[in-house]
Amino acid sequence: MFDQSDMQTKHPSIAISGIGSVTATIIHALYQNSIPFKILCRNESRFQFLRENPIRFKGPQGHIVSIDLNEHLTNIHDCNDSFDYIFIGCKNQNLSEYLEETKSFLKPEGKWILIQNGIPEVHFESYQNKIFGGVVGWNTQTLADGTYYQSNVGSLIIGGVPKPEPIWNQLLPPHIPIIRTDQITGYRWHKLAINSIINGLAASKQLSLGQLFLNKNSRKDALDTVTEIKSLMNHLKIEEQVVPGSFPIQKLGGGKGAMPIWIRHLILILLGLKYYKIRTSMVQDLDHGRKTEIDFINGEVVKIANNYRIQVPKNEWIVAKVKELEKSL
Repeated sequence: MFDQSDMQTKHPSIAISGIGSVTATIIHALYQNSIPFKILCRNESRFQFLRENPIRFKGPQGHIVSIDLNEHLTNIHDCNDSFDYIFIGCKNQNLSEYLEETKSFLKPEGKWILIQNGIPEVHFESYQNKIFGGVVGWNTQTLADGTYYQSNVGSLIIGGVPKPEPIWNQLLPPHIPIIRTDQITGYRWHKLAINSIINGLAASKQLSLGQLFLNKNSRKDALDTVTEIKSLMNHLKIEEQVVPGSFPIQKLGGGKGAMPIWIRHLILILLGLKYYKIRTSMVQDLDHGRKTEIDFINGEVVKIANNYRIQVPKNEWIVAKVKELEKSL
């Protein structure tokens, strides 16, 4: 795709469609490294807002950067460029629409990078040779004043077959460490299991991570949830790949290979203490009256489990509860 002989003097062309907490973190890294990129704006009002208002980004060390995006903005309806890579930063339920809108901007050998939660690649089999999966290992939230706050250092795991080019080791580090892999499915399922509790379970109870994991009954619910997913992964013969800074599902979930129960509870307690006030993305969606991605997290687990007649009652309960909360908004 990208000519490696030029990688010391030339960068791949990069675009971003959809600005949110995850893509703001990527924008920050590209900006700090002076890597050229374009933001494809989907509507005029958003385009004008970003022209007039630099985004504020606060990193894990507390340093705040103001990023003027003027030279990076383009209205998607006026764009005549093509790109080696396009990051898609929308929610899963809007992914098909975003892919259709941006496919004409991919170079013949270009790739979308899907940074959504869940396992979005499986829903676009006809585009498999045009997709890299991107598993995000950090948490970034939007603060009340509009600042994007990255609360922890975390990697971006980019994967596909063949695995992404070495140029990625120069584009985002040191602000975002990069892992290039041809084992993206293992990382996807690991993150799916983690998201099933920090997003799905937390949303079902509308709790921060501290409130969730410092409660014994909620910790039991969390361990039951990941145990179901561990069993499903084992049935599918998925080899887990652990996101740096996380904990193996094969040890956190019950059954063969599990750590002692008290250690598993302790791990969740420590997680709750570290991120006590964090309200993860699906909890924030409910806070603000928005539809969540539950169908693509615990709902994905339920759908796949049903195909194999595997029982996942805790995940089913989470899906039903979150949908009930959505209806009441």
